[in-house]
Amino acid sequence: MDLHKQAANLIKTKSNIVAFTGAGISVESGIPDFRSSGGLWERFDPNEYAEYSAFLKWPEKFWTMHSELAELVSSAEPNPAHQALATLESMGKLTTIITQNIDFLHQRAGNSRVLELHGTGETATCLSCQKQYERITVEKMLKSVIVPRCPDCNGLIKPNVVLFSELPPQDVFEEAKRALLGADLVIIIGSSLSVYPAAALPSLVIYTKTPVIIVNEEPTSLDYYADVVINGKAGEIFPLIIKAMSEL
Repeated sequence: MDLHKQAANLIKTKSNIVAFTGAGISVESGIPDFRSSGGLWERFDPNEYAEYSAFLKWPEKFWTMHSELAELVSSAEPNPAHQALATLESMGKLTTIITQNIDFLHQRAGNSRVLELHGTGETATCLSCQKQYERITVEKMLKSVIVPRCPDCNGLIKPNVVLFSELPPQDVFEEAKRALLGADLVIIIGSSLSVYPAAALPSLVIYTKTPVIIVNEEPTSLDYYADVVINGKAGEIFPLIIKAMSEL
């Protein structure tokens, strides 16, 4: 039995599947991995442009970088890997997606329960009065200013994404842990499992003995524990897995 059929067979027998996704799943949508060649960190030093204390000191640097990222994300569309995960949810098999990404592509593809470990760019918060803003409102502000500020108190507005040295949302992490501990299959897609603390979550499968499928272009630290490992592009691999499911 080839690897695609092995993965399909595993998926077909499960009903509480959790997917863990990283930057690799969105590369095929036109969003380069920040850490890869040509990625965001090649042009913008994250310690200057994406670190929390730097944001407070030089918010204009962050917003300069953000404008480039926002353009990339706004032009991106869910690819076949995102769509395959939406299909698995519609089949009553996938219950949760845990993602390191901030591009909202899982939700746009049709998945309903998406736990965003690094926050979201869809909303923003005034750091002074805590007023919440939708992304579209902030984008309107950016048409006339470099650094958006709260109209109510003139405080700095920051997207609800996790910057370097900023604590990740602990409620989301706890919910992700509960989802992984309750899963009957974990599918890891497009993550090198090297960005912590998020990358530590999938290692829970070592202790729970939960079956694991890994789809990633490069080897990961959990390959040894996985039931099926397929190296390659998720957008090419997942349609083959879905097709194999219908043939079983």
